[in-house]
Amino acid sequence: MREHSAQTIVVKENAIRLVRRADSARWQVHYKVDKLGKWMRSATGTEDLAKAREIAEEKWYEARILANKGAFVVSKKFRAVAEIVLRELHLKIENDKTRRGSNNDYISAINNYLIPFYGNYNVDRITQSVVNDFHDWRVEKVGRELSQSAQANHNAAMNLVLQKAVERGYMLPMQKPILKNTGESGGRRPDFSDEEVQQLFAFMPGWIEAARRGRHREIRELLCIYVGFAAATGMRTGTEMHYLEWRHINIKETGSEPVLYVSLQKGKTVRKHKPQTVVLHRSCVLYLERLKNLSNALKDKSLWDVLRERHAIRLFSLSDGTQPTQLTKQFKQLLMDANLLLCPITGEERTLYSLRHYAITQAISRGLTAEQLQPQYRTSPAMIARYYNHLDPLRNAEYYAGHKDPKYQHQEEEISRLLNGVPTDPMIGLAELSTGLRMPLAAINTAANDHLRQALRNSKAAR
Repeated sequence: MREHSAQTIVVKENAIRLVRRADSARWQVHYKVDKLGKWMRSATGTEDLAKAREIAEEKWYEARILANKGAFVVSKKFRAVAEIVLRELHLKIENDKTRRGSNNDYISAINNYLIPFYGNYNVDRITQSVVNDFHDWRVEKVGRELSQSAQANHNAAMNLVLQKAVERGYMLPMQKPILKNTGESGGRRPDFSDEEVQQLFAFMPGWIEAARRGRHREIRELLCIYVGFAAATGMRTGTEMHYLEWRHINIKETGSEPVLYVSLQKGKTVRKHKPQTVVLHRSCVLYLERLKNLSNALKDKSLWDVLRERHAIRLFSLSDGTQPTQLTKQFKQLLMDANLLLCPITGEERTLYSLRHYAITQAISRGLTAEQLQPQYRTSPAMIARYYNHLDPLRNAEYYAGHKDPKYQHQEEEISRLLNGVPTDPMIGLAELSTGLRMPLAAINTAANDHLRQALRNSKAAR
């Protein structure tokens, strides 16, 4: 092939240039629109200078029109399309005011993986072979195969970019490559045993006392209430609990002990204007009492007055109404100090999410089915079966082994625990242990309370 001399022709000063490289006979247009503030390149597909000038001016005018309309994609490059998707994702996060969630995961995938690899590809030139190369590149970059869930996030982010390219007319739907997922499904999460939770809750009061006075101690106290609330409800730590306000807690009168429930406003499974309901375990009354007493604005009111007045105050906040941002780090420090950071089964570090795992484990141990758990914990029966099936043979191990008779065991245990002043519900025991407050017998066991009252009346009448 005959070598051409490299050549540059200025069509419009500081706006349009025609460039011909030494290894090509065809002209390439370089153009810049002030609103975009950067130079872009595009092929003209012709060797004819006059025709190349005409094409260059058309591309420049088109870019100006698109820029004025806010349609900034004027290039088929993956990077250009991805930048539009990133702007839209940031806008969604800002409007939803969420710190975590799938949109944040997509931004991370686009910035850290997709743009670094696909950035200079034209979107309509990303073939199946290129996708395969991406998988090899990612393994080399990370040093291992990413998990199934991580690859699913990458694929979802990739689909956002490809769909945007289709909408802009830069590729046809049939040109979208098939995105594969070669990761292994996630294993069991690091969790807590009953004994470890008992150890942690017994450790927390002393851990609070050991803190420096002032804000540091207050954060520790708030964290310990946060831990107990998460373990009792199974709510997702982070968005679900972070945005919870006093006005989101409702009271359902049942004729005996009232039931408290939360209308979730934000979270992984919450859709806009469609809050979801989570019933609070009765031990949460103690945690709510502690939270109320922490608040300067609410501490002089009774808990039931606070709930009925429906205050627009964040539930998990300090005395001045602010929310600490380092609860995750503080929880890790708590586990390290309690020598409970590593799960002995998985060898992984426990996190705040391990408390949700514990709550679901407790519900399963009480005999609830996956279908019954789904509306309360907002997790599909299939996911519950996948991550909690290790409990099935152990849930009633003593019965299977013939050590106990299920016909009498519940009644005997309840009588024994009540006589010894121990709550029949272990979650109430944990709440009392960590808060220093006590649940009245009427709330622990209404029937036993009524029976005791009647026995006292009879005893008094017999005198």
